[in-house]
Amino acid sequence: MFLPTSSAEIARRGWDRCDVIIVTPDAYVDHPSFAMAILGRFLEADGYRVGILAQPRWRDPESFLELGVPRLAFAVSGGNMDSLVLNYTANKKPRREDLFSENGNPFFSKPGDGKKYRIRPDRTVTVYCSQIRSVCREVPLIIGGIEASLRRIAHYDYWSDSVRRSLLFDAKAHLLVYGPGEYALRDAVRALEAGDAPEECSLSGTAVVRKEADVPDDPIILPSYSDVSSDTAAFARAFCTFYRNNDRRLLTQQQNNRFLVQFPRRRLTTAELDAVYDLPFMRLPHPRYAHEIPAYTMIRDSITAHRGCFGGCAFCAIGAHQGAEIVSRSPASVLREAAAIAAMKDFSGTISDVGGPTANMYASRCRIGGCDHPDCLRRGDACENLVPGTAEYGALLGAVSEVAGVRHVLVSSGVRFDPVLLDDVLLLRLLRHHIPGQMKVAPESGSDFVLAAMNKPEKSVFYAFKERFDRLAHREGIRKYLIPYIIVGHPGEGEKEAKETVRFIRDCKLTGNQFQIFTPSPLTCATACWYLGYDPCTGTPLPVEKRIPVLEERKKQLIRR
Repeated sequence: MFLPTSSAEIARRGWDRCDVIIVTPDAYVDHPSFAMAILGRFLEADGYRVGILAQPRWRDPESFLELGVPRLAFAVSGGNMDSLVLNYTANKKPRREDLFSENGNPFFSKPGDGKKYRIRPDRTVTVYCSQIRSVCREVPLIIGGIEASLRRIAHYDYWSDSVRRSLLFDAKAHLLVYGPGEYALRDAVRALEAGDAPEECSLSGTAVVRKEADVPDDPIILPSYSDVSSDTAAFARAFCTFYRNNDRRLLTQQQNNRFLVQFPRRRLTTAELDAVYDLPFMRLPHPRYAHEIPAYTMIRDSITAHRGCFGGCAFCAIGAHQGAEIVSRSPASVLREAAAIAAMKDFSGTISDVGGPTANMYASRCRIGGCDHPDCLRRGDACENLVPGTAEYGALLGAVSEVAGVRHVLVSSGVRFDPVLLDDVLLLRLLRHHIPGQMKVAPESGSDFVLAAMNKPEKSVFYAFKERFDRLAHREGIRKYLIPYIIVGHPGEGEKEAKETVRFIRDCKLTGNQFQIFTPSPLTCATACWYLGYDPCTGTPLPVEKRIPVLEERKKQLIRR
């Protein structure tokens, strides 16, 4: 049974009202790749009555009361993707598609005059919270999802070209959950059930707003919003302090006359992650949708095997959102999900992915249990304490392939080509069994200077990988190709570096056109570099090209190559 999405569905369950209403701009798909489904099912398993308010007509405040007033809280999310990244291209042109809506249509039609407006408003969390408060002030607002997670401290915002406050202040919410958030949200709901005031909660994986007298002792203190918004040096200090903390210690930041207080990240165990993915998902869109939801079509038969990424790529938000530590599911849990997929009546026989943010980080761990400043890959020269999980990942792929009804298991997630994470045994398995014809890899640039700014391996590491790839493919008589992801206009890239990348792509005889212009998304090191013109932690000057026509021309040069 799906979680209720209307007052009629609530009545059919015999409920008088919901305990928690999850508000999301995404279509409701009851699948473990969709946040509202995971959060809703997890709270349901803890005994709470949960409703899903999907894609409310946000220009009408009353639409937020479609499921009534919840007993404990509204849990407001910006969706599976940041609203501004999804609504606009890197050159700030509106997109004409929303993969998380029916038929990819990003618009509502306004009743009466037929005029259109976006299903997903810009700055979704702020808009939703404002509308909810206008019709219901008595219920706490908990915000979360990637939009809130990456705006939890004062941050540079590309879309307004300004330093903005924590989203907690702009949304006027009571509590922010960062990271994937199932356990933190459950803990927050339990605290509300017990009668605790949201701002008094001290929960791992959350942030709250407090007065100075209520700030805990011995926090890490970031420069204030007033300082970071007016002084780039203060911004650099704040970002670097936040970045190096890695969510390990409690931190605070003054914003106007109050203080943001962020509590350390909640780090899950394998058993806790298994409990999330073992929940009874329908693995289908809610029947209210008559047409396909493109994001679901792409991932319907995929399996998330782990969370987290220790790659440390400067442009990537995964580390800030999911954390740098890998938390892997047990093989038994993954196999249970594979069996559930195979039992679906329209299953094609192909598992489309068994992976995560980086597929071959499954089961990787630190020999000494982690350190204060993790840099596990060290730009291609791995830390001696990194224990790779290549054997475990290869064994997992083999085990999923043996599940009854499964004919093929593919790897669609990104694969790191660092030798410590992709030895010849695993590479050969991927070539033989799990790559349909093209293998996605991410050299990202052909310039060592830019790669250093990205915290990516030197291009010599990619050359060595490609030699291994070609040698094994030739030996096995396998015709497979590498499809590279390249970022155009990353901080550090000038004309000289752009030309180096063109030569690199040409010399490696790489195919495909997976080239994208750098988008400065909140809370990444590369965005701080883009704003400052230098690395906030090292002070290394970095050229930044902000003229869109120049970047478009560089992209065309890569395509022509």
